[in-house]
Amino acid sequence: MAAVEKPKDKKYSKEEYFIMEEKASEKHEFHDGEILMMSGGSGKHSLLGARIGAMFTTAFLEKGCYIFNSDMKVELAKFNQYVYPDTSVVCGEINYVQGREDVIDNPIIIVEVLSPSTESYDRGLKFFKYRSLDSLKVYILISQELKFVEVFTKNQDKIWQMESFHGDEKEFKLLDVEGTFSIDFLYQRIL
Repeated sequence: MAAVEKPKDKKYSKEEYFIMEEKASEKHEFHDGEILMMSGGSGKHSLLGARIGAMFTTAFLEKGCYIFNSDMKVELAKFNQYVYPDTSVVCGEINYVQGREDVIDNPIIIVEVLSPSTESYDRGLKFFKYRSLDSLKVYILISQELKFVEVFTKNQDKIWQMESFHGDEKEFKLLDVEGTFSIDFLYQRIL
């Protein structure tokens, strides 16, 4: 989802943000005192987010993991931000921030479905900020224009490595969390 506007031209506290967000009918992200309203995604965007969530639930539920859709915020404390990834995964205990059940700070996997308006942000600054999460091991970008998945994995030396998986390949793998996923199933009846 893309940020489209600020409700007001002032700096807000986190507390003010949470109060506003609880009453709002649409989603907003918090970026160091600024509140940014999020635009809605396309049908393909929604379907791909739901599909990857279903695939992860099937693969990871029995491993003690929790799969969150785009309604769960992730705190990027170093940048004083709260953002909405398309999908996030926590394995083990969920660390809810400040006792809130709508914000986590310990995902091991984050997924973003790319949109034309947010692709450069998701690849660049947003990924840079996500890397501030010690827990994060895998960052996945899913194209909604063609069958194409990019998987960034943090190795033992904390160096990020990228693998890309195209439509002519049958699956993509998440080695760090031992998962293999069908590209055809991910995109079935979407592309």
